[in-house]
Amino acid sequence: MKILLGYYYYPYPFDIKKWVDRWLLRVQNATRHEIQSYCLTLNPPGRRLTWKDLDARWKRGDKELLSFYENMAKTADDFDVFINWNGINLHPDFVRQLPVFKVYGCFDDPEQSEDLSKPVAASYDLCLVGNIAEIDTYHSWGVDNVEFWPMGFFEDDYNPALTKEDILNGTRDTDISLICERENPWRTQRLDAYVRAFPDGSYYGKGWPNGFLPESNKVPFYQRTKIGPNFHNSTGPINFRTYVLPANGVMQLCDNKRYLGKIFELNKEVAGFDSVEEAIDLTKYYLSHDDERRAIAAAGWEKACKEYNEIAVFEKAVDAIKRTMINSPSEKKPGPIRLCSAIRFKRLKTVHRRIWHSMKSAVNLLKGCFRAWNRTGR
Repeated sequence: MKILLGYYYYPYPFDIKKWVDRWLLRVQNATRHEIQSYCLTLNPPGRRLTWKDLDARWKRGDKELLSFYENMAKTADDFDVFINWNGINLHPDFVRQLPVFKVYGCFDDPEQSEDLSKPVAASYDLCLVGNIAEIDTYHSWGVDNVEFWPMGFFEDDYNPALTKEDILNGTRDTDISLICERENPWRTQRLDAYVRAFPDGSYYGKGWPNGFLPESNKVPFYQRTKIGPNFHNSTGPINFRTYVLPANGVMQLCDNKRYLGKIFELNKEVAGFDSVEEAIDLTKYYLSHDDERRAIAAAGWEKACKEYNEIAVFEKAVDAIKRTMINSPSEKKPGPIRLCSAIRFKRLKTVHRRIWHSMKSAVNLLKGCFRAWNRTGR
């Protein structure tokens, strides 16, 4: 299967393109799939277009956007599948014309749904959603084919030398650690309540007194940690911590317990909670019952390493694509000739519209001059 994966090249301390290409090369080497990356950011690195801006550019026939679409269509014609991994910058009217099987990926629901996923999701053949709690939301938008696609963890997110024996019998000197931002009002109160109960915990990220923890320090830090609380802004689980914590032998204590149980087995591979009070009580319990904590951490590590590593997660997407292709077969549309003709037609309509407005303005100007001449003549 030949796959074209579109990605978001946003401003970041390291080169996103190089990171994506290294990741896809590892996946390609471990599978039989031919995979190529394609940057979906205009003038990268940069921010994604808001839906309002994207829709306005499409409707007025923005030259930069249409040129970008034309080049992408030509590239996509050589592939069987296109995956919009981050769900950005492609107008649904353009997506419907793409000559391949189209997959929409999104890991920002529900906070960004109105501006990102809701306006475009139904134009794809399959939606792969990172937030397992939002599957029914996609159905409510008229999306027929939608499946859960876990975020998982990547090669740099853990130490592959870690063993089950290390988790069950090794030494960890940090009771509690949490790396996340602390400025979003949706979870700040819960975080503050938790920290008041455990002031000696190690907390890092935007808004914390300790500030940021360097990327190179995260894996060693996690592998010294016993319990890792995981708080979300709303529904979930939908963050990398969900997978990175157990991959590093940390006993995860996560909210959104109902849906957490669809990803890990509750009380065996992770512990879940519905309120901050429950999180505090569970933390106290597992800190005083170390053998139970270690057993959960070890089982969570086994599950994460088996099912949520970068290769397994990508294969989940491929399996979902194959199932959808079988159950909802669709003919491959003609390639860039048809699509580019559509884009050129839209450009032509834009040119005609501008010519019409110019001619209309000229006629109005002549009418004004004629009226003025008549008044002067009188």
